Parts: sequence; C-alpha cells; structure tokens
Amino acid sequence: MCAPLPAPYPAFTLFFSVTDGQRRAQVLHATGASFDEAWQAGARRASALVQRQQLQSPWLRIDWVQGVGELSLGELEQQLRQVKRNYFRLGLAFDEGFAQALTEQEINANAAFYGGPEVAHAVVNRHNLNLYLQQRFRGQRLPGLAPGDRVWLLALGGVFCQEDGVVHRLAGSGLDAGRRQLPPLDAAGALAMVRTGAAHLARQVQDNGRFVYGHFPCFDRPIPSYNTLRHASSLYAMAEAWELTRDPALRQAIDRGLRHLTQQLVRDYTLADGRAAAFLVDVGEEIKLGGNAVALLALVKVSEIAGSAEWLPLMERLATGIAAMQEAATGRFVHVLHAQDLSVKEVSRIIYYDGEAAFGLLRLYAMTRDERWLAVVERAFAHFIAQQHWQAHDHWLSYSVNELTRWRPLEKYFRFGIQNVAGYLDFVLDRKTTFPTLLELMLAAQAMIRRLEGMPALAHLLGEIDLEKFERALHHRANYLQNGYFWPEMAMYFRRPAAIVGAFFIRHHSFRVRIDDVEHYLSGMVAYHRLMAEREAAGQAAPAPASQGMRWSAAELARITGGDWALAPPEGWQAVGMATRPFAQPQRLLCLHDERTGRPGAPAELEALRPAAAILCAQPAPHLQRGLPVLRVDDVRQAMLALGAHARSQYPGRVVAVGGDAARDTAAAMLVQALGAWGRVGEPESRQRLPLGVAWALSCLPQEAAAWVLELGPGPSAAMVQVAQPQVLVLAADPAEAGAPAQRRKALLAIEALHEGACLVLCRDSADHDALAAAAAQRGLRVLAHGRHAQADVRLVDGAGAATAAPGELQVQVDGQRLPLRLQAVGAHVGLGATAVVATVLALQWQAQMAAALAALAGFERHEWRGPVLDVPVAGGRFHFVDETHDANPTSMRAALSLLARAPCAPQARVAVLGEMHGLGAEAQRHHLALQADLLAAQPGRVLLCGPLMAPLAQRLKPLVTVRWFADVAELVAVFAQLVAAGDWVLAKGGARIGLSRLAKAVKAMA
Repeated sequence: MCAPLPAPYPAFTLFFSVTDGQRRAQVLHATGASFDEAWQAGARRASALVQRQQLQSPWLRIDWVQGVGELSLGELEQQLRQVKRNYFRLGLAFDEGFAQALTEQEINANAAFYGGPEVAHAVVNRHNLNLYLQQRFRGQRLPGLAPGDRVWLLALGGVFCQEDGVVHRLAGSGLDAGRRQLPPLDAAGALAMVRTGAAHLARQVQDNGRFVYGHFPCFDRPIPSYNTLRHASSLYAMAEAWELTRDPALRQAIDRGLRHLTQQLVRDYTLADGRAAAFLVDVGEEIKLGGNAVALLALVKVSEIAGSAEWLPLMERLATGIAAMQEAATGRFVHVLHAQDLSVKEVSRIIYYDGEAAFGLLRLYAMTRDERWLAVVERAFAHFIAQQHWQAHDHWLSYSVNELTRWRPLEKYFRFGIQNVAGYLDFVLDRKTTFPTLLELMLAAQAMIRRLEGMPALAHLLGEIDLEKFERALHHRANYLQNGYFWPEMAMYFRRPAAIVGAFFIRHHSFRVRIDDVEHYLSGMVAYHRLMAEREAAGQAAPAPASQGMRWSAAELARITGGDWALAPPEGWQAVGMATRPFAQPQRLLCLHDERTGRPGAPAELEALRPAAAILCAQPAPHLQRGLPVLRVDDVRQAMLALGAHARSQYPGRVVAVGGDAARDTAAAMLVQALGAWGRVGEPESRQRLPLGVAWALSCLPQEAAAWVLELGPGPSAAMVQVAQPQVLVLAADPAEAGAPAQRRKALLAIEALHEGACLVLCRDSADHDALAAAAAQRGLRVLAHGRHAQADVRLVDGAGAATAAPGELQVQVDGQRLPLRLQAVGAHVGLGATAVVATVLALQWQAQMAAALAALAGFERHEWRGPVLDVPVAGGRFHFVDETHDANPTSMRAALSLLARAPCAPQARVAVLGEMHGLGAEAQRHHLALQADLLAAQPGRVLLCGPLMAPLAQRLKPLVTVRWFADVAELVAVFAQLVAAGDWVLAKGGARIGLSRLAKAVKAMA
C-alpha cells in the first residue's frame, strides 16, 4: 500500500494530521529510509502533540507520498491556469528532501491556491500560502516562492480514523481524492447524509427563526447577505428530510423558521380586483415569483406531513399572488415586482422561477383539488412548450412536469419532461462540479419515466431517451455528490471542523456552505433514498458503474501490442478499452501517446490525478511510483492502432461511418436513432478526426451492440477508414455548395480504402456525386444515392424538409414505393439525413424492418443545441451558453442560426458569436458574406464576429444590428463577460481552427 520512492527523494514520507474537531487540524510529517523509521518518528510527534494539547477523542489522518513530479513554480502557475479553482488535488513540497511539504487538504483549506471569486482557475495565493507556511514551519526559513524556484508535486494516499477505531482508506487520485473510498451509494448511505445535512440546517435556524445564511469555512467567515426565497426553500428541504427522519430537533427548527417566514417575511395585499393575496418580500423590497412558490411548497409540505390545515388560508393567498403574476394572454409569468406597489420590476430574471411557480401551484392542487391552480399551470406550460423552456434543463421544470403529468397525463407534457433531460445526460455524467440540482433533475424525471413505462399508449416516448444512459447518469451523479459532503477527513483541515462536518459544500465557491447549497443536496439525497429503498425492497440494486468496450487481460494486451509489463497487474485483472489523458477513466488503459523522451510526466500533465486501470507508455520510469500496472511498448501510437484493430476484428455487428462537409453530425445522430430499432447502437464518447482517435473509439464501443455509428469529420482520411472498416460509408454533402477539390480528393482516397463488399451512400444532388460514384463503381463497390434528385435510389419526393419547412410529414420514395415519415426536427439537412438513413438501412440489407427504423426515427429531435446548454452566472442573474465551437461550415452555420431564432427569450437577448470558417478555398469570402440573411433572420440583439474573414460581414451588418468584430479569439475572450447580460441566450459557433473553443472553455470555467 505504501511503496518506497526512488532516490533522491526520501523513501517514505508520512503526514500526520490531528484535531479534536473544534479547531483546524495540526499537521506534521516525517521522512525515513524505511516505513518503520518514518512511522516511528511521526507517531511519536503526533502522540506528543495530542498529550500536550489534551485533545479529547482526536481525529487522525495519515497520508503518504506515492508519486512525485518536479517543475518550477512558474511552470506550476502556468499549469494551474488549466485547473478550476479549488480543484488542485496534489500535495506540494518545496525541497527535494520534503523537509517543507504540504498535503492537498492543507493547500485548499487555507485558500493557498485561490485567487478570489473573479478568477476561475487555480492560482498561487502567495499571501495565504506564506501565512500558513509560517504557522506550519514556525522558526524555519521559508521558501522564497520565486517563479524560478523548484517545487515537487506529490501524489498522496491516505487513511483516516476517529474514536470508533474504524480505519477508512482514502482515495488517492482523481476527483474523489482525499475522501473515504465507499461502495456504491445505497439507501442507508443516502439516509446517513440526509440526517447530518438536515441537522446542519437545523443548527442554522436561530431562536428568532432566521437562518445563519452561510459560511466560507476556510477562515470561518460568515456570509453577511440574506435571501428570503432561500429561507423558504431551505424549510421545504428540511420538511422533506423530517418526513424521513422524524428528528424532534429538526421539527423544532422548521417551526421556528416557519414562524419567521409567515410573521415577518410574508405580507398581505389586496389586488386591484379586490382579491386577497400574499407575497414573500425579499431584500431590496422585491417580490419574486419563485419566492411565493417556495414559500407555498414549504407550507404545503409541512401541512401534508403534519396533517394540518392551519396554513391553508395563507397558502391560498400565496397562490393567488402567483396567479396574479401571470399574463392572461400568453401564460407567461412575470418574475419580479416592486413590493411597494406591485408594479413590474423585471419581466424575466431566471428560469428557475417558472418551474418553482408551477410546482408550488401543483402541490397545492394535490392538496385541495382547486382547478384554478391547475388551470394556471396549464396556461404556463403552453408558454413553456412554445418557448422551448426544456432547453434550460432546469430541475424545477422537471419537478413541475412530473407533478403535472400525475394530473394531466398528456403526451405533450411527457414529451416536455423527456426533452428536459434527454439531451443533458452527457453533462450529468461529465460535469466536474457536484452541481446538486442535477440529481434533483434526474430523480424527478425518473419518477415521471417510471409512470410513463406503465402507459402503453405513450410508450413510444421512451424511444426519445437513452434509458440505459439515463440510469447510469442518475446513479453516477448521486454517487458523485459525495464529493461535496464534508466528511470528517476533509472538514478537519478547516478552521472550525465541528461546524461543517456532515454538511454539504460547493468546492469552486471557496467550499461555501450556504443554506441553499445544503438544501439542494438534501432534496436530492431524500429522493435518492426513496428510490433506492424501493429498489432494495424489491431486490434491485443500483447498476455497478462500469466502462463499456473491449475487455483485455494482461496477457492479451502484451500479445496484441508486443509490449512487456514493467509493473504487472494482479491475477484476474482486466482493462476495458483505451483512453487518452483528457478522457482517463478508472477501468481504461491510459495511453500516453504524446509522451516524449526526457519530458517530466507528472508535473506537466498533473498525471497523478488521472485514474486508470494501467498505463501504456514507452518510458515507464516516471510512472512506476503511481501504484498502477505499467505496460511498456516501443511505439505507443502503433500499439493503440493494434488495439483498435483487435477491437474491430472482434466486433460481430455492423459499422456505419459518416463523413462529409455538411450536416454529417445530424445524419450520424439520425442513424443512431433509427438503427436502435435493431438493438443497442454504440457511438464514440467524442468526435474523432485522426486514425488514432478512431482506434481509441473502437476500443470503447460496446461489443454487444447491434451496430456502431462513427462520425469521422468533414474529410475522413483513407487511414481513418482503414481503421474503422465500415460496411457502409455515408458521405454527407450540401447540395447548395460546389465541392472543394481538396475535399473531393480526400473522399476519393477514402473510397479507395473501403474493403471489398462495402457500400457507399452518396447525396445524389451534390456536385461530386458522379465522380465519387464512378470511383466506387470502378472498385466494384455498391453505391446508393439519396436526395431530391429524380435518379436518387432513395428520394425525398415532396416539399417537406425544405429549409422553410416546419416539423411534419416527409415522404421518401424507394423503388417506386412511398414511405411516410414524421419528424420532430426541422430543416433541409434533416430531410437529407432521413433519406441517408433509409439508404443506409438498405445498404445494410435490413429493409425487412424498415418500418421499425422509421418509427424509431420519428422521435428524432437531437441537434437543436448540440452540446449542453450551460447556465452561467453573471451580474444580476444567469445567461445561457450554447457551445457549438467544435467546427462550422456554411450549412451548419445556417442551421445553427435558424435555431438561435427559436431560443426561448426576447430577440434582444439573443447573442450570435460566430468565428470564421476554414477550408472553403477561393469561395471563402463569399460564404461568409452569405451569412448575412440568416443572421438577420435570427433577429439577434448582438452579433460578435471573430476572425479576418468575418470583418467584411461585420461592416455590412453595422447599419442593421449591434455588431462587434474581433481579430482573434483572445480579444473576444478578454471582453466577453462585459458583453453578456442576465437572461441572454448565447450561441457560439465557428471553424475549429479559429479556436472559439477557448471562449467555451472560459465560459465553462465561469459556470
């Protein structure tokens, strides 16, 4: 468990951290040539410290160094620019002998790498670091902290125990680093966190019923502001917890908080029409729609579990206040009023309020069955659906639509609920921050889906969401929330451990513990406990988290790659698929394909944070200290290609590859949807543009799937096609654009690389069709043409799918027979995608189940917003950011702009951020200027253009719309935060080479 380090480092270094829970842990460390030597020295000093300070029932944590990387402090500071604030997860030494060294917990709990709330990334805070070093190494000469000074990054393992004597092994790497290793979360584990989280909230309710709003625990600094909406919503979460725990102290705290809410924070009003209403008034004399809603939720919940009607008159008045904030003509809610005269202050502030209002009214309806409240909600949902509010993926909307479908089980409401979560699953799986409302979103959706599964008439809606992925995302997020729980082994390093242990925190906000932070974790854990308790009673368990892909034993890996194990894995070990550094996972073989001889691995890439089943590398020495198996090969790239080829050779199903310069992503997504009629469809975790990436993708796809669909980019190379070995290659094209010679040449080479018996699917309307079809025929390959052309094998025969078409009917003609198809999505690219799907089904010779494929395709709605819609804080509220910065061409630009026109906001809140496109040859400037009509049709309030090719377009737009032009992305990133406002919907799209992804990265750091 604790292996020696090589010279020149100390063989063993142990950190001893001790506290009684009332004060910040004191840390000391010892080194030695043997484990016993280091242990004896450290244990002796720790024991003396406990006796000297008379610590009662001490908490003890011991960490040891298991990996080291050297670099300069200046180099570390550059690395930290890529690390989210408070997400640095390594220790740090200031000398080669580790005489002065700190653990990760010491660094973060003392804000030593925190640059303030305006700096999204980690930064060396020399002031805080020096203060702690002076305390920790009192009387010693301290490091100068100059950029050129050498420092050593430390990968740590650890254990923790308290007076119960139970020793907890701590995770040593990855995002779980520093907290106890646990089995998958079950009902008992969720309940334990509910008890302590609710107890923490109860302790915050003062005698007068007002909460202690929150603390920044590093230095135990109180948060001086207050928010009455969060006062009410925290009471709601506490009531949910009390229903489960029946803790008397919790109930007493709820009662104190309710008295303050009803007697001090809620005011009665008489409306203009004479009706009695009540409103929750917040700081600044504001009335927020969401405030009334959560006050109503809290009162309804307490009334339900207490069996009391005491608060019913007040609940009716609060509901009347919500109804009064609805526009009768549109169903839209007004969000903020002035408390003095009920005049409108802000029509729209944040989408949370809409879902809160609907949910509150529905919970009151469930109690009273007063149809007034249900009618208000249905009018609101007509507005939500028309404005596509599901694109916000909001948890309150998930709660409300789940509740609405209990009383109005209509297809349109169930579809809204599915849409609200279906396109967000990758975000739920991948989000680095704990983001507790994601669990609430998922659990409310799960409750709705469970009821939907019992409705045969609406069962087709279940085809619109990947249920296996949904289930996996739900349990992943529940387990991941444990990283936002103050386990004692983490709390001990903060100024007042006892005040925060058992509570929940937000790491990237200085480990903030605020009542609303805790309430969202609490509500999620209450619902997760309910789910798991039901399943455990039925003999069902949560699915064990597992990677999908090709499984290899140690012997198989050595044989396939020609490598040898520098550090062999244990008997029975397996790796599942490959991964590169950014996509490391615990069960994957981590392939260091970009490793260079002489490059220090750990500091440059913070390697100790990357989980893996084993490491594949050419230089094993830097990785032997990580405690992972290490497979040495002569050439990592060739080894990866060999593993990809092996995965492909073992796959018995069908492989479809999609490339081309227009709408290939839409075609690929439609294929995944349609081919699902035959069973599970595998698709890569990310887009691949190189042969090595294709090999990696193949290794991670499920071998049991009926088909794989690979999107190979705008111009798939011959080498990529050779690795993928598809049975069908679909080359998507825009009929409106003339083919570029370079792209045509690449397509011809890709056709040459197809194996015998493969089929080529081409757009018959494209300018390059004849040349590509002739090349395929010369090789004896089958060719199927699709499109509007009269000679297409699969022909779109009517106006549906044209650029101006609304969602509706398509008719596809095959061999003289017309096949009807109804799609939810819109646009010419969708019509062409549908014909490409039909042609692919024919190419696979699966036409016997064509009807099933078309039925599955009918639910296609993807790629309105390709990536998740980020909800990003900004002064006065939040804005929405749609990241389409991966790449762009004229067709995808037009499609994206048409969707911006449908963003659920007023036109002035639409922001188009467009980067220049590349690879368009001599026609490049014409293509950029041609975007003017589509831009203006989207009615954006602001247009931000980036890159030299966008400059002439900016000049043309200046008299017509607010526009700014930037020479490069760096200029744009520098001022972007000043150009967006609360309520904005921002679409960012550009060619890959302009680098607009840097803007997306900056925005994600803000989120």
